[in-house]
Amino acid sequence: MEIGLTAAIGAAMGATLASYFGVVIDRGWAASVAGRSHCDACGRTLRWFELVPVLSFLALRGRCRTCGAGLTRVHLLREALGVALGAGAGAALGLALSR
Repeated sequence: MEIGLTAAIGAAMGATLASYFGVVIDRGWAASVAGRSHCDACGRTLRWFELVPVLSFLALRGRCRTCGAGLTRVHLLREALGVALGAGAGAALGLALSR
């Protein structure tokens, strides 16, 4: 398998896992599986396209689409770290499989 492809898959998986772990850290284990994600300021339930790790934060400029409240950059940093770790792991796996 090509190293770039495994790195891209790893990056997507890393961002997704980091985003979910962030929810667990913020809400707790039980609350992380109960209910949908929502804006902390206005309480509006977020749509699917507002939940895409890293990309949604950048597209919405770190603000709620409805009330304009700012999101903390901790979310972005967590997800970016997940992208980096996932891409590195994916690249390493791709390198190992190519031998």
